[in-house]
Amino acid sequence: MSPKRNDFDPDILRMTKRHYRELLALLPEGVGITDLNENLVFVNDALAKILGYELEELRGMNILDLVSENGLDQIREESSKRQAGIPSVYETEVKHKDGRKIVVRVSAVPRRDENSNVIGTIAVLNDVTQEKLAEQELRKLSRAVEQSPASVVITDSEGIIEYVNPKFSVLTGYSFNEAVGKNPRILKTNLTPKETHKDLWRTLKDGQSWRGQFVNRKKDGDLYWEEAWISPIFTSEGNISHFVAVKQDITQRIMADRRAAQSHRDLELYASFLQHDIRNDLQVIMNHAEAALMLMEGESKVKGYIQTVEAASERMVHLLDVFGRPGAAEERDLISILESVKAHAVKTHSNLRVVIKSDLKRAELESARLIALVFDNLIRNSAKFSDGEAEVVIEVSQENGQIQTIFRDDGPGIPKEIIPSLFEKGASTTGGGFGLYLSKKVVEGYGGSIELIQDERGASFRILLPSS
Repeated sequence: MSPKRNDFDPDILRMTKRHYRELLALLPEGVGITDLNENLVFVNDALAKILGYELEELRGMNILDLVSENGLDQIREESSKRQAGIPSVYETEVKHKDGRKIVVRVSAVPRRDENSNVIGTIAVLNDVTQEKLAEQELRKLSRAVEQSPASVVITDSEGIIEYVNPKFSVLTGYSFNEAVGKNPRILKTNLTPKETHKDLWRTLKDGQSWRGQFVNRKKDGDLYWEEAWISPIFTSEGNISHFVAVKQDITQRIMADRRAAQSHRDLELYASFLQHDIRNDLQVIMNHAEAALMLMEGESKVKGYIQTVEAASERMVHLLDVFGRPGAAEERDLISILESVKAHAVKTHSNLRVVIKSDLKRAELESARLIALVFDNLIRNSAKFSDGEAEVVIEVSQENGQIQTIFRDDGPGIPKEIIPSLFEKGASTTGGGFGLYLSKKVVEGYGGSIELIQDERGASFRILLPSS
């Protein structure tokens, strides 16, 4: 019978040491063994790969040479723990051979001799750089969602709420704890069409994103409108696990649109009344003026006054026509528009002479429905502020895809004190001050511009309008 071997058999010890070294060398985690001065006495292939060095380069290097400046104090503190016989797990920043900084998670224990004296450290290291970057991105995303000005709601695949951000609570009045575990139906009203909800679930179950609007109810009972973007979230196997909704409160926009629509309807009704009542009254004035002229014999001042009344009435009828005719029927040739404005202006103002100059046969604008009002206002101002005879010269040309109009009169010009606020509401020496303000609004509404040109005499303006 062979003698019994005990645990201290030299052959077994040699095998154990060999297996131990093989284990350390082949571990997928980085392994480093240091002496009391933190010099490396052993490294495995995995650690060399993590740091980007060859094995021979690392042996004998000091740990402090491999740690970034941000981690030096931490390593010194950890080394003192090891000398006191204390193990620990920590994360630190080390330097790759190519200069990159990487984050490693270290599990370190004291290394002892046969008498249990601490003679260094045995450490296992894992590269967690990508994990840390992912955590940073996750924290960044989390902060973005938490601080988002839009409501964010996450539900499970059955529509049960698992998360809401603070904006959701501010908007709806439901706290996080009140919302989680509930169905979004807590916000539902009968004002959202049933077909909207059906279309929503059909789209989501097909794995597609959905966008639409809801009329919802807050916790306090108030209604609000929101626009929602809802998308499914998939597992790695391609199954829907959750839904995420990003929702914007559009109540103010909806209410503004409704007010604008109502104002538009009111304006249409008001315009209809103007078309009917004012046109009828103007027709009465024109008929009586015509009758009075027929009864008068010879020339007189009274006859001139009546002719002015008749011309002014015709001009007002023309302006009503501008507002009343359908948009498709508008005149867009600026030359024709100016000729028409001129004809009405000289009949109304006996002291006025208007000259239109252009090398263009037609000057077609993209849109010009109210442009006649702009030139009518400018011409009337020229006649109004002239001391005697007034002459207006209008030059039309093509400039870089735009129609340029230079308007000049020979009157007294614009007072210097008014020039800085010329196109502002109320800028006038005689009260009112709406003509140039409204003219600028009309021109800019058509994508153009109007500006005052400083000439030696008179008032001069440059008007640019998009050509068709």
